[in-house]
Parts: sequence; structure tokens; C-alpha cells
Amino acid sequence: MISENPGQRYGTSDAFRFSRRDDVRYLECLALGECGFITHAFCTRWGGISEGSLANLNFGARSGDREEHLSRNREILCSAFDIQEKNLITVTQVHGDRLLVIDEKTRDWRYGGSLEYDGIISAMPGMPVGVKTADCVPVFLVDRARRVVGAVHAGWKGTSLGITAKAIGVFVKEFASTPADILAVIGPAIGPCCYEVDEVVFRDFDKKRGESFFTRCEKEGRWMFDLPAANRFQLLDAGVPPDNIFSAGICTSCSRDAFFSHRGEKGDTGRQLSFIMLRQADARQT
Repeated sequence: MISENPGQRYGTSDAFRFSRRDDVRYLECLALGECGFITHAFCTRWGGISEGSLANLNFGARSGDREEHLSRNREILCSAFDIQEKNLITVTQVHGDRLLVIDEKTRDWRYGGSLEYDGIISAMPGMPVGVKTADCVPVFLVDRARRVVGAVHAGWKGTSLGITAKAIGVFVKEFASTPADILAVIGPAIGPCCYEVDEVVFRDFDKKRGESFFTRCEKEGRWMFDLPAANRFQLLDAGVPPDNIFSAGICTSCSRDAFFSHRGEKGDTGRQLSFIMLRQADARQT
């Protein structure tokens, strides 16, 4: 269970805190709360009804969970945050770099076929967008001036493809955002303490930029990879000021009492949901 002193137990920075709504326990970034027009949560694994290795707020449809559990977990989350369940947007994540944009021009997106994306960007108030993770990096993006939000799922493949930087590019191109106005929040993910990768992953990154994210292991052809740092670099490279970037610094593999971890639980685990939303009453149209 989550510690009564979460900042000390998990080593998270002062920019974050664990909170609770009804039975749902989640991590929040204080800087996003200060915006005044954002609802967001990096959900923990606690607050739902799933059982066994999926206990208990599991949102992973491909984890072997029962459909009624998944449906009830979704209801519990939406009730806790006063969200209309039909408006909660998630996609089929495929470890790529495709980004779905939700705005007035694309409000009929639900009827556009297969939703195989790894990020969602929205200017629509009252429509939370979310990604599911169990070691991969969840990244929230918020343009404070234009009132646009995004949720990105960045595993090693998506990170290699530059998905986080591409999301900043979509903000700039589609919504006339300025990177200096964007806040970026890197949520709980597997840390460099636990993320051992092989030569395929190492060579997939540009060596000139990538070496700083890797530490060679004693075992031949193996490295420890700092996935959150690689995404932070992309944000900086895309023009987001360093003071606008917040990282939870929580390793999901080290914190399996609070978060699902694919590596830490050898694949037998669920997925936590991280979502962000423009509040309907506060948001203004871009």
C-alpha cells in the first residue's frame, strides 16, 4: 500500500504529491494544479476491483483482466473525478510515434477507424485524454496560453522515434503554441536503476546524444537506460525551458506496491492510467 509519507518513501520531488479521491489514489504535479484549468492524475494501481497480479485499478485491456473489472474500474475513476465516462479518451498504443489530435475540426474522431496512436492532444474542454503504462513514460503537456493539453506514451521505441518532441511540434503547428508557454510533466516510469536493455536498444539511439542516457553494465552487450532523461532531453531540444519540466523521479519497478511494472513483475501485471483534461468551466477556446 502507499506510504503515509509518500515523498519520503518514493523519493518524489516537492513538485509532486500523492492524493486521493474516493478510493482512487494518484500522483499529481503541483505546477499543473496551479494552472487552475487542469484536472490530471497519474493513477496508482490502487482504487479498483481487479484481482491477483492485476490488483486492483487495472486499465490494461490486454492484460487478461475480466471485461466487467475493466468497465467497473473505468466507472470508479470517472466517478471520483466527476468525468463523463463517454468523454474519457484512450487509444490502442502500439509503441510508435503517431499522435491523435482532438479539436473542433476532428470531433468525430471516434468514427475514424482504428485508433492506433501513442499520444493524444486536445483543445476540447471536458474531454480527458489518457495513456496506459507499466514502466513506459507517461508525459503530460500543457500550453498555458492556448489552453491545449496532451498525454504521451513513450517506451523505448517511441522515445527513439522522438514522440515527445513531435508532440511539441504538433502543439506549435496545429495550435500556434510557443514552447516557452508549455509545461511538461514526466510521470512515474522505470528508472535507470532497473531498466536494463540490450545492444539493439542502445544502437537504435543516436550515439552522440544517446550515450548520456546509457550506462554500460558488467554483462557484455547490456546497458542501463535512463528513459525519463531521454524524454526530458527531447523536451529541452524542442524548446521547452528547463524550469517548465517536472519529473516525478519514481521508478515503477522499485515501487511495485504503488505502480504496475512490466519488468518488475515479469509481464504478469496490469496498466495504470494517466489522464489530463481541460476543465469545462474554466477552459476557453483556442
